[in-house]
Amino acid sequence: MKVSIIIPTYKDSVALKLILDALSYQTYKDFEIIIAEDGNSLETKKLLQNYMISQKILHFTQEDRGNRKARIMNKALPHTTGEYIIFIDGDVIPYSNFIQNHLRLAQRKTILCGRRVNLGDAVSQDLRDGRVSALELEKKYLRKFSYINSGNTRHYEQGLVLCQVSFLYNLVQKLDTNVHIVGSNFSCFREDLFAINGFDEDITGGSKDDVDLEWRFVMNGCSLKSAKFCANLFHLHHERSSRVEDEAVAKQEMAINKEKKRFVCSNGIEKRADNA
Repeated sequence: MKVSIIIPTYKDSVALKLILDALSYQTYKDFEIIIAEDGNSLETKKLLQNYMISQKILHFTQEDRGNRKARIMNKALPHTTGEYIIFIDGDVIPYSNFIQNHLRLAQRKTILCGRRVNLGDAVSQDLRDGRVSALELEKKYLRKFSYINSGNTRHYEQGLVLCQVSFLYNLVQKLDTNVHIVGSNFSCFREDLFAINGFDEDITGGSKDDVDLEWRFVMNGCSLKSAKFCANLFHLHHERSSRVEDEAVAKQEMAINKEKKRFVCSNGIEKRADNA
């Protein structure tokens, strides 16, 4: 099955290079890479030129005018050719079996929800500077416990890989009630995303695109399934800006849509008349 993996990015070519390197040694090979850049930087263009020789990469850009992730994602989505779509962020590095394990769990009308290891600043900087590789951390995860878990690393447990046919894996999945979409690690069949018209560009506040997608998927008959301890990622540490006011705006906009059951957004991949 053909896979499209979509990577939104913004002014971090070093992290993007680490992602592309990780994608080059994926155990599953039938995929295309879609770069959705909220901006149009020369650094990103130069970087991608070196990778386009060996990998199928499509690059979409837009003018840098604030946080418009939803808009660039919707611009890129119609150009995907994969039957299945995997979403990550521009600051996460996938394990070598990341795509393969998403596909092993894939089901129609099901949204796979993964998590990530939030690496501390020291380990993140080592990765950025090339002193250690993500593949090395993955393969020696338990042996490098002290190193990986040093500093302000969070969610170390999310880097563990459990056999999907084991008793322990099935038990963990059964007991896990905290299954939600995280924008940096989720996947679905292309048809299920297009059925709700993609990302809602009217949810302009903060970073609530994953929360908004979740309720719209569910209202359209999809279920959520955990991909924890299976489809794993490393998240690079970075400072976060405060978005308290923006988050409040996003919540208010989503509440209105929920009340009216507008799970097919009007300002998405297609631009439609508001069906208020």
